[in-house]
Amino acid sequence: MADIFEPRGINKRAGDHRIDGWVGGRADTWSGHYLEAAASRAQADAYQMLADNAHAATIATQLRDKDAATARHEQAAAAGLSLLPLTPGIGMEIHGVDMANATDGQVNVIWDLLMEHKVVFFRNQEHTSREEHMAFAKRFADIGLAYGRQQALGANPDLGKHPEILKLYSDEARPFAAANWHSDVSWSDRPPLGSLLLSRKSPPVGGDTMFADSYAHWNNLAPALKEFLEGRVATHGRASRDEVEHPICRTHPVTGRKALYINPTFTNAIVGMEPADSARLLSELYAKMYSTPEYCCRFRWRDGSVAMWDNRSCQHYAVADFWPHDRFMERVTLLDRNEDNEVPFWIDLLGERHYGRVLTSEEEISTPIGGSTRTIMD
Repeated sequence: MADIFEPRGINKRAGDHRIDGWVGGRADTWSGHYLEAAASRAQADAYQMLADNAHAATIATQLRDKDAATARHEQAAAAGLSLLPLTPGIGMEIHGVDMANATDGQVNVIWDLLMEHKVVFFRNQEHTSREEHMAFAKRFADIGLAYGRQQALGANPDLGKHPEILKLYSDEARPFAAANWHSDVSWSDRPPLGSLLLSRKSPPVGGDTMFADSYAHWNNLAPALKEFLEGRVATHGRASRDEVEHPICRTHPVTGRKALYINPTFTNAIVGMEPADSARLLSELYAKMYSTPEYCCRFRWRDGSVAMWDNRSCQHYAVADFWPHDRFMERVTLLDRNEDNEVPFWIDLLGERHYGRVLTSEEEISTPIGGSTRTIMD
């Protein structure tokens, strides 16, 4: 147990006091931290890269070639699209697409880029009607209710004439932003694949959304932590209720990559640990996950901007710094067409899938709890 709490590298203690501060501005810093983001992109081992210069040189060549291929992305160019990466690891702006009239070739390229970059962005889509918004989403996946399989997080008696669209409208009288790191609806037994969020009205400044790379979160854990966490499950729920268990190390059904699937909004505890140890370990994991800028990108909204993200490979945070200005967002939720892939799972070394379980019932999970979602109806 001591190994999973042991700081790495230059995080040192003198007696009862840490002597390093937060070196590099983030928690759990070690001598190879500058290689972590690169190693995650290449699906390589940062420890091996640090120890073996020849191996590091091989990975460097792979990454240079990968970045060059992205810059001249032939399929995107053939489909009339141009690309602007937000960061090397996560986030890609795609220019040249009209959601209301996208071609099949563009849809295919966008899906591939989403799988690679976890979140993609479009500009200048303010002309898109709600019907066209939903129709574009259906090019990639099924669409559900406001929260996927569930209609609402909390009490919300009337979703208007477009129950598939979650209207996240904030203004001076109704300040709201999802200003907490989370993967959407992880309290559900079948959380949604992703989301397609369209800004109908953006603040003049502020109200950005941040995204964090869940692959990097997993890849860059200390080896002892990976060994301890892989195969374990955590409880998730609303209002601190335990509603479901999901694997902590989640295997992506499309890419096959591993992601760290916990978040401070809906994850309650690591199953099989003493409550105090679970709380401590989750706190240390969150400190690592959310204090590492190399894992994140930040998107500034304009009217008509769109973000499309994959809940299985990233998390997000709506920055609540825009009050008293208006911020009117509309979200369509994407559901996996393959029900076998909809429930989070972990694949072991033998290729077998391991799922979590429902702790209450699907009926209870589908029932809104007290409180109110901050939305404005049709």
